[in-house]
Amino acid sequence: MNHLLNSRAVYRAAGRDYRELIFFSFMILAIFLKFYFLEYEVSRAVTRVPFSVAASLAIAAALVLPASLFWHRGRLALSLLLDFMLTALVITDILHMRYYSDLFTSHNLGLSAQVGEVSESVFALFSAKDLLYFFDIPVLFGYFRIFRHISVHPFFHRITRRRFFRTCLLFAAAVAVVAFHISGYNKKVPGVLRSMWDRPAVCNNVGALTYHLADSWNTLTDRAARPKLSASELEGVREWFEGHLSRQRRPQGVFGIARGKNLIVIQVESLQSFAVGLKVGGREVTPNLNAFVREASLASNVYNQTGSGNSSDAEFLANAALYPAASGVAYTRFAGNHYAALPGVLRENGYRAVAMHGDRAGFWNRGHMYPALGFERFISKKDYVNDESIGMGLSDRSFFRQSLAMLSRERQPFYAFMITLTSHYPYSFPKLLEQAAFDAGEYKGTVVGSYLAAIHYLDREFGAFIKGLKKSGLYDNSVIALYGDHNAIPRWDSPTLSKLLGIDFTKDHNWRYVQRVPLVINVPGVKKLVWNHKMALGLVNLPRSLALLLGIDFESGLGTDIFDGSDAPVIFRNGSYVTGEIFVEPAKKSAVNVRSGEPRDYSAYAEMTERVKKTLDISDKILEYDLMPQIYNK
Repeated sequence: MNHLLNSRAVYRAAGRDYRELIFFSFMILAIFLKFYFLEYEVSRAVTRVPFSVAASLAIAAALVLPASLFWHRGRLALSLLLDFMLTALVITDILHMRYYSDLFTSHNLGLSAQVGEVSESVFALFSAKDLLYFFDIPVLFGYFRIFRHISVHPFFHRITRRRFFRTCLLFAAAVAVVAFHISGYNKKVPGVLRSMWDRPAVCNNVGALTYHLADSWNTLTDRAARPKLSASELEGVREWFEGHLSRQRRPQGVFGIARGKNLIVIQVESLQSFAVGLKVGGREVTPNLNAFVREASLASNVYNQTGSGNSSDAEFLANAALYPAASGVAYTRFAGNHYAALPGVLRENGYRAVAMHGDRAGFWNRGHMYPALGFERFISKKDYVNDESIGMGLSDRSFFRQSLAMLSRERQPFYAFMITLTSHYPYSFPKLLEQAAFDAGEYKGTVVGSYLAAIHYLDREFGAFIKGLKKSGLYDNSVIALYGDHNAIPRWDSPTLSKLLGIDFTKDHNWRYVQRVPLVINVPGVKKLVWNHKMALGLVNLPRSLALLLGIDFESGLGTDIFDGSDAPVIFRNGSYVTGEIFVEPAKKSAVNVRSGEPRDYSAYAEMTERVKKTLDISDKILEYDLMPQIYNK
């Protein structure tokens, strides 16, 4: 047997030496299997796509083939180093999945400040069996050591033109397979490889290796496209902030009227203003919200300011008072930044800051972003008893019920930031429609009809939550703010919505006006808050407004407050804005009354347009260059 194993005939046929071919074939297979098992672990959280297996094999080959063309004396070291680095990446992903329910992203390389906080928890998740992922490295090295002397020829051959050509053909074929799959996925879900809002889903559609290459490409292109910030530009940002802060005031009768109270902020998935107070067939869509509005204060002129980050952008606006990223998503691109956001400011003033959401911690990179914003705890799907799932995660009924019990045990004062989930597009989840029990009449079976049922369901569970807060005594000791995160009905379904509301949405100003979201704030002992009802508002105004009520100065971010009597516009990511009732689109050089559609003189808004452009530029610089510590000299 030993003679047979050492025989050259085993590795030579027709004058050819197969030792190196076996070495690299085994290496490709081993790397493929590592990422295959990683994808299997990821697929426990999301649905797995079989074609990602082929993409994983192709990308493994594409990575290893260039190493086979390296200088023959250094080929072994390079190959083993490549194998080790890819294996370390697999282990990193596995630990991230176990801790964050998410994959590692190169955008989070800047999160070094969080490593110390979670290192014990992460390493506690490491298992001895994880070392098996490194099994092929000693096997490959041992194979080389044992079989390198069975031939007069070297183990690693010199590169001939024929070999170079064949290797390049194989490399091109592997890249073509990956490119074909990526192209198909991009057509199916446009922009997903850029925004990366759900990394596990991307991984299971294109393969873990392809995901990491796309993620690394995003990071490199972001940094390459960013010019160096000059000292004069930094000073310009500081001066802008000084001017911005000098215009802020403490409104009389507002500052500190809820000093020492808890703060509960509820971000409702897809809630738009038109749904609040609406009746269909004589039945209220939101009876509990309507009752809450009668006790509280409703701002009806709040506009959706989100960008491609949707819900995460709304969270960012409402906590950091910064605008969405110019490209990509702030939550995934800038989780390594330093912020002076509302959660951190409240913690500095004795509050406990907790975020609560019934989805995976990795979705929208929340598990990384929340600590950066200042939250000391994130209660995600894994922390709840998953006794009822609807759609994307924990049902709102279960979420509100379990969250109420948790808040009742929290140290006070606390800031609880709660994000609902069930009323998520497309709204037609069978269990949701069954539990909603809402007759949408002629709209049944349409997106609009399903949406109304979803909001009716949300309204009922919100009502139960408010009832529970009152019973526990938290209601009278808490400022409660509720708002909708973004628009709900796609433009293609506007004819149905037009019929429901009796509004002509072929006119752009009507469509813009309906993209409003409700903001309701209840302060214990205060019947109605007095704010600037003539001013167009956005979620960027919320952090300072809530801090003022609690008697805390919020001097960060780009927003004013809802009590401000200024003419500050509500700014959208594309540079358009609303000031008062005038919607201005610089790209079209257009200005119209957002309610009547009456055109206005665009040139009259030239100065404000420059202010808007400057504000967005300041926000972008803060994100791109992580300027908060330098602005505040922290």
